[in-house]
Amino acid sequence: MMIGDFSDTQIKDIYKKQRLAFDNGETHSYEFRIHYLKKLKASILAHEADIISAVGKDFSKPSYDAFISEVGVTLNELSYFISNLKSLMRPKNVSTPMSLLPASTKLYHDPKGVVAIFSPWNYPFNLAMIPLVGAIAAGNCVMLKVAHETPHTALIIEKIVSETFAPEHAAVIQGNGRVIGQLMFDHCYFNHVFFTGSATVGKWIMAQAAKTLTPITLELGGKSPTIIDKSANLETAAKRIVWSKFFNCGQTCVAPDYLLVHKDIEEAFIAKMKSQIVNYFGNDPSKSEHYARMVNTERYDRVASFLDDGNIVVVGGQTDRSTNYIAPTVVKVVNLDQPIMQEEIFGPILPIVTWQEKTELLSIIRKNRYPLTCYIYSEDSDINQFVIKNVEFGSGCVNDSIAHFANHLIPFGGVQTSGIGKYHGHSSFNTFTNAKPIMSSPSKIELPFRYAPFTKWKWIVAKFFLK
Repeated sequence: MMIGDFSDTQIKDIYKKQRLAFDNGETHSYEFRIHYLKKLKASILAHEADIISAVGKDFSKPSYDAFISEVGVTLNELSYFISNLKSLMRPKNVSTPMSLLPASTKLYHDPKGVVAIFSPWNYPFNLAMIPLVGAIAAGNCVMLKVAHETPHTALIIEKIVSETFAPEHAAVIQGNGRVIGQLMFDHCYFNHVFFTGSATVGKWIMAQAAKTLTPITLELGGKSPTIIDKSANLETAAKRIVWSKFFNCGQTCVAPDYLLVHKDIEEAFIAKMKSQIVNYFGNDPSKSEHYARMVNTERYDRVASFLDDGNIVVVGGQTDRSTNYIAPTVVKVVNLDQPIMQEEIFGPILPIVTWQEKTELLSIIRKNRYPLTCYIYSEDSDINQFVIKNVEFGSGCVNDSIAHFANHLIPFGGVQTSGIGKYHGHSSFNTFTNAKPIMSSPSKIELPFRYAPFTKWKWIVAKFFLK
């Protein structure tokens, strides 16, 4: 299934209408924002089965997985904003230093303007809609470029957005990202750009935005480590790691990318994972209705090539290019310099590296510094705190994996090469608004020490307040 590229004329026309609508203040009011957030939620609920079907066609993703990871988290985000929007929009009182009294200070959050959102293919509904929700709640107009690699989901997103919004308020842009992205930057002066995807494309987005000094949010990836200490509950760790790694066939930016398993428990932990894989997907996962596929042959070829590294396959390893199938696979790494330990895998292959002393963890992780996430399975608080304090990463969990992404009450994002900026819930509102402080001073009360001539007593007063 192919979707045609939007033309430069279409893109320019949508941008022109959105710029005019924003400048006229059409999206700014609480009444506008809450109406369309509720309308969007109603449309998603009405099309729930269509969304799940579309994602299934693009990925062979199981219906339950599609609901919780695409529809459910989006509805949760909408519910947060519908319940909290009035409070988020209310100007906040801010303390004023004694030296500036009797002034008072408030902090306003203004919508930024016309926002571009570039969404990826791996969670094509979730990662398009959650930023859209935040941008609309913040009072912006939105041009949403959806992923062309998942065409069925792209079409249902377009249907929902067009049913909910006028194109001058929010519009879906279709087509090949390499073509459409350049057209959008050529013809539009955005007030914020939000991108989710690879670091390579993120650098290109950043370079384009720099031409107009446009602020950006980059949600990227990286090699996210998962540390299993010898104190860990191995049964629970195996259960949660197998779920989080092989969910969506490993095509998850926050999935465990490789395991750092304490040497004393390596064989016992591998046995636990083998057992859990069978529990979830049966003896032949290719026949399981609960296991997804790689999104296309191009992605399949890249991930399958990691199996040629010469590492020791201890679980899985079966492939079928005709169906983009790669079995849930666990490998023992024999060389840290191989591609499987240099690149983000983004598929259902899980490498294992062993360690004994906690200082080894830092030397291994810093070969691929600044991961998006880090997970620690341990009952030893000293190990937990050592990792939390010494490893730079965007977010993570202790004794769990990927579940934190669904917590809309905490900021989500990377650090350095794994991303710039945060979103989800309140953090999305902050991302898509300009914080504008206003200090108000009474005109009938004057503070003479700020004005010349600067007498000795004015020096005394200034030093008292400012020191």
